[in-house]
Order: sequence, then C-alpha cells, then structure tokens
Amino acid sequence: MDFKTLLINFPSGAEKDLFIAEVGRSREKFQTLLELTLYEKDPLAWRAAWILDGSDEQQPGMAGSSLSTIVQRLPRLESKGALRSLLRMLCRYEIPEDDQGLLVDLCFSYMLSELYPVAVKVHAMQIIYNHTLIYPELKDELVTVIEDQVDNNTVGFKSRGMRIIRQLENR
Repeated sequence: MDFKTLLINFPSGAEKDLFIAEVGRSREKFQTLLELTLYEKDPLAWRAAWILDGSDEQQPGMAGSSLSTIVQRLPRLESKGALRSLLRMLCRYEIPEDDQGLLVDLCFSYMLSELYPVAVKVHAMQIIYNHTLIYPELKDELVTVIEDQVDNNTVGFKSRGMRIIRQLENR
C-alpha cells in the first residue's frame, strides 16, 4: 500500500476508517506510517499521524514497541498536527523509564509556549498528569503551570486544566 499517494488527498471519514482498519491489521503498515509521521513534512506527516493514532486506538498496543523512538524524535518534529496526534497516542501508554524525563520536559515546554495549539497543550498536560502518578513531586509544578497558563489559553485549556487540578487535589 502506497500511503504517500493515498494521503496526498485528504481522506474522507469513510476513507480514514478504512485506512485505520487496514493499518490496525499490520505492524508493518503501522511502522510505515510511523516513518511518514516522524520524517515527512505536512500535510503528509499530520495525516499519517492521524491514521496512526486511530489505528492504535482501535488496536491498543500497536505503538508499544515504538514508544522510545517516538519520544526521542519529538524535539525534531516539525508538524504540530503530527505532534498533537502522537501526544494523544502517548497518553494511553506507560512510557519507558529512560524516556520519561525527556517527555515530561517537552510537555512542560509545550504547555508554556505560545507556539503550540491548545490540543498539543492539553495532551501534554495529560501526559504530565499521568507521570504525577509515578512522580508525585511533579504535582506542584503542574498545578503552577496550569494556573499560570489559564488566562493565556482557550476555554478548552482552562476546562481540562481545572479538571486535572481537581483530580490532583482528590488524590
């Protein structure tokens, strides 16, 4: 399957579902899409990531063996759309210990930067929250960053941020 050609045109909802199902049946196709996501430019990168995330959501664990590769590539990723989908996917996983520090640092920088869309910030916030379950010392920093950023972001950011703060307070 030539994904580059297929993804050049924006897939419709039905085509997207077909792509997701096809990729979900093949680890090889998943890896091919991952390469497009990590190394191509937009619009190919974000379209590949969109399908990749959907495939992993329908077939949990597809990205499990590639987590370290994904995390290590994030600092050089140019596509904000691909970043959004990859972070959304990473929210579903326990990250390898060797990659946790880098991922958490990146997520804090995404939350603090004006360069990233709210969807990236919200998924970054969720990843950090997930890591507060392992590293409770991150809790205060996460709360501080959320409270600091609430006025600089959208209602969606505020809503998710306040929900995460409540979850942290109730633990």
